[in-house]
Amino acid sequence: MRGLPISDEGMELKVPEDVQEKVEEDVEQPPDWLPDGWIMEVKRGDDGASYQYFVSPVSGCRFMMKAEVLNYLFSEMDEHWIQSKKSAESRSFLPKMHEWLPKGWLVEIRAGGENMSKMFKFYVYPAMGVRLMSKEDVLLYVKEMKIIVCDTDGQCDIDSRDNILAELEFNPPALPQGWVKEIVYRKTKKGIRKEPHYTDPVSHYVFTTMRSALRYLDTGKVTKRQFIQKTSVHDLYSFEKSADLHESLRTRLTRKKKKAKDPTSSPKPRGSALKKKINRDGQTSYSKTTDSVSSEHQNIKNKSMKTTRGQPSSSETIKHPQKL
Repeated sequence: MRGLPISDEGMELKVPEDVQEKVEEDVEQPPDWLPDGWIMEVKRGDDGASYQYFVSPVSGCRFMMKAEVLNYLFSEMDEHWIQSKKSAESRSFLPKMHEWLPKGWLVEIRAGGENMSKMFKFYVYPAMGVRLMSKEDVLLYVKEMKIIVCDTDGQCDIDSRDNILAELEFNPPALPQGWVKEIVYRKTKKGIRKEPHYTDPVSHYVFTTMRSALRYLDTGKVTKRQFIQKTSVHDLYSFEKSADLHESLRTRLTRKKKKAKDPTSSPKPRGSALKKKINRDGQTSYSKTTDSVSSEHQNIKNKSMKTTRGQPSSSETIKHPQKL
C-alpha cells in the first residue's frame, strides 16, 4: 500500500481520495507493445492535458504515436545508429581524430602555398571569432582564454574568404554519431557558393540536405541525388596543420567558364526552302533559298494579292489576238 505523505513535523497528512486517485492515474504504465528498453515519458502541458512520449534507448529519438514507433522499428534505424557508433570508434576515422575538439568548434580547410598547391587546417570557434592552428592552442584557449596568433609563415591568407575550401562539423545534431557535415566552398561568376554535404560513415553516401539524410535513415531509400565521393571526406582531411592540395579540391578555386564557340563554324541559315526553276529546255531544278529570298518572295506575293482580280500585276500590257 502506498504510504501517506509526511509533514515537516513528522505527522501523516491525510490526502483526499479524489486527489489520491488523480495522482495514481498520472503514473501510467508503458503499453504492452512498447519494446523492452524503451522509455515512456508523461508530461503535463500548460493546458493541463498530459502528453506521452516514447524514447528510443539507442538514438534518443522521441515519438508521440504508436505508428511512429513501429515505423521507426521497421526501418531498422537503431541498427544504423549502432553501426555508425562502431564506425566512429575506428582509430583512422576522422571524427575519432577530432573527438577532443570542444562543442561548437569547426574545422576550416584553406588553400595556400605557392600557386595554391597546399591546404591548411584551422580550428574555428564562430561564436567568438577565434581561429587557431593546433590542438594545444585550442585547449589553451579553453582553459585560459589565451589566443595564439596563427603563423603560417605567409603561406596561407586567413583574412580572405577566397581560399576557403571547406568547413567541417563532426556529429551534427539529429544525426547518428560518426556523421560529418561538410560545407563545400566553390567559386562561381556570382561569387562563392556554399554546398552542404552530409556523409554517412556506414554506407559512405553523401546527402546534400538534412532532410534527405533523415529520410534515408527513416526509410533506407536512396534517391538519384545521393552519391559516393571518389575520395571520401575522411581521406581528404585526415592530416595535421598542412598537406599537399588534393586534385579533387583544385576545381573549387577556379571559376567555370563557358566553352568558346568555334570561329571557323558558320551559322546555319534559318528558314531555308527549296526554289523551283524551269529552264528553257523544260527541265526542272531546285535550289535552296535563305530567309532574305523567302521574304522577298513573300513580298511579291503580297503585292500580287492586292491587284484586281483578272488584272495582271505586271506593268506590261498583254494583247490578245483578235478573232477574225
